[in-house]
Amino acid sequence: MGDQGQEMAQLIRRLTASVQTFHERFGLIGDISRQELLSRVPIQEEEVRELHQAILGEPPENIANEAVDVLYVAIGTVLRLDPALAARAIQEVIAKNDAKTWDTHYINYVGKVARRP
Repeated sequence: MGDQGQEMAQLIRRLTASVQTFHERFGLIGDISRQELLSRVPIQEEEVRELHQAILGEPPENIANEAVDVLYVAIGTVLRLDPALAARAIQEVIAKNDAKTWDTHYINYVGKVARRP
């Protein structure tokens, strides 16, 4: 990973620490119910809508801010999960995506990397 990638990784670690502190400040700690998980979906949807609107007509700085808001809420959801389950899921997603190649996948019509038929 180059210097820019290392800097971004450090910033994402700081963002994760910020989310954790935010959760502690507002008592969003301990076991989580499915109802609480479900209550996070509209929050994530709102952030994605705001990102969409920014992409449609706002300056790049606003797009970047909205993209980070999406990430902030997503990190928050992951941090609310059982730590062992979340860690295993992170490792699985990394391994799955690291294994994708042009031999096994292609970029489909919507721009998603998809498994070759």
